[in-house]
Amino acid sequence: MSEQRVASRYAKALIDLAKEQNVLEAVKTDIIQFQRITKQNVSLQTMLKSPVVNNGDKIAVLKKVFHTGFNPMTLSFFAIVVRKNRSAVLESIGEAFLQQYNDFNNIISATVKTAQAIDAEVTAEVTQFIEKQSGKKVSLTTVIDPSLIGGLVIQIGDNLYDASISGKINKVKQNLLNTYISK
Repeated sequence: MSEQRVASRYAKALIDLAKEQNVLEAVKTDIIQFQRITKQNVSLQTMLKSPVVNNGDKIAVLKKVFHTGFNPMTLSFFAIVVRKNRSAVLESIGEAFLQQYNDFNNIISATVKTAQAIDAEVTAEVTQFIEKQSGKKVSLTTVIDPSLIGGLVIQIGDNLYDASISGKINKVKQNLLNTYISK
């Protein structure tokens, strides 16, 4: 069975259990924190994916790293996943969980890239625009990319809206090249 399929099934089970026990928001917070910490800690990623490290040691490390502030149900879920020899897909389970959580709550993820930091007012306007266009709530991530020169780039799923100066320069450049090549 593919990793994505396994991750999706475990994520669905976790969401169902969290809803049943009325701790969905707490589990979501735990998963976000787990994703953040594992992305920052390569040795933790390696340990979880290693077939050499036994499951008992993996569970002990997870409990030691995540015991503070984590919902006991989340830690128990992690332990079950490790005991089932699926610790290598914990990160994928986290991603699948967040995607399913967003689907359940009618939320879409969007990323806005700008050349400089944008203030809260602009962020709110962009969020409102996306919500109006999509009819869904928006989870907005902002990224600073000085190579854009100015303007912004919005990514929603597979859709990319480029209203940056560098994007416009590239379009003009491409048009000039196409015109030159066609003659």
